[in-house]
Amino acid sequence: MDMQPVPLNPLGWTFDPELLRRHDRPGPRYTSYPTAPHFHDGYGEAQFRAAIARSNASGRHLSLYVHVPYCTSPCFYCGCNRVISRDRSKGEAYVERVLLEADRVAPLFAPGRDVIQLHLGGGTPNFLEPAQLERLIDGLGQRFDFSTRAARDFSIELDPRSVSADDIGRLARLGFNRASLGVQDFDPAVQQAINREQGVAETLAIIDACRASGMRSVNVDLIYGLPRQTLEGFGRTLDTVLQARPDRLAIYGYAHLPHMFKAQRQIADGDLPGPEQKLALLGLAVERLSAAGYQYIGMDHFALPEEDLSRAQREGSLHRNFMGYTTHADTDLIGLGVSAISRIDTGYSQNPRELKDWQARIDAGVIPPLT
Repeated sequence: MDMQPVPLNPLGWTFDPELLRRHDRPGPRYTSYPTAPHFHDGYGEAQFRAAIARSNASGRHLSLYVHVPYCTSPCFYCGCNRVISRDRSKGEAYVERVLLEADRVAPLFAPGRDVIQLHLGGGTPNFLEPAQLERLIDGLGQRFDFSTRAARDFSIELDPRSVSADDIGRLARLGFNRASLGVQDFDPAVQQAINREQGVAETLAIIDACRASGMRSVNVDLIYGLPRQTLEGFGRTLDTVLQARPDRLAIYGYAHLPHMFKAQRQIADGDLPGPEQKLALLGLAVERLSAAGYQYIGMDHFALPEEDLSRAQREGSLHRNFMGYTTHADTDLIGLGVSAISRIDTGYSQNPRELKDWQARIDAGVIPPLT
């Protein structure tokens, strides 16, 4: 594939493969900030409380992030903090502890600070049964002041393989108006190599269900650089997804770190595309998305021109936090659940990364942040 600079959006940015080659150096994982090496154990409950006190003086709106770590099966590429289990009853105890954490954190914030943004990530948030999700959202709504403004963003990450159209309707009734669906690649050879077999029809049906339920935005996640991935196969995936016209697309680069993530040891190094092929896969995605009218938002995100992120970018109000790109720049972020990251005032903190450690702190009656 002969890669030439490709215009990305009205701001005049271009995809320049030669520039990427010159700066191809190892670095920390880029998708969250601060990156993992920057956290340390010198930031504890006292600093967390002090940051909240400073935050209260600002009167800013709030964002909530809830990490749900459970997945029913391992995807071999995954570097997220997750726990593999088929026992859905574990969700009940997890919801109970998240609400106990909220019991201790919510009263520290001044009354009247609206939660304008809520995001459930994981793991697989729809590992939780519908009744468990309802209890979680209702419980958080009782402890925090959920905004009633039309601009509020309540989003959830979904595995299309384990959610139904009826489930989507229930999520919409709970207030969710955005959904993010994991796809990665529809190529059967790639799916087999990453232990994630997922049909096209079932995925597109969930996108349709999100729209039918009234959700205003649907995001699809793809990954380039996966084992057995080819330009031809990834091109078919891009064409299939673009026909569904999701409002946003995230095109992540696969980071192969088997020394850190045990599941990745199931991926044979010889099945991975080389650096030039990986760059070509990214170039193909940029070319197809740009031709389809998507606007480049930054790093790994694209959106339709009329989507909120695109408008915010053009207006200069776009912001990125731990949850990703957001139109709600002037908020403090509260992370709940194992490994969740908070950004309160100028301080960043992360809950214990191991489930047993987070559970122990909740059961001991203390506020979790340790780093």
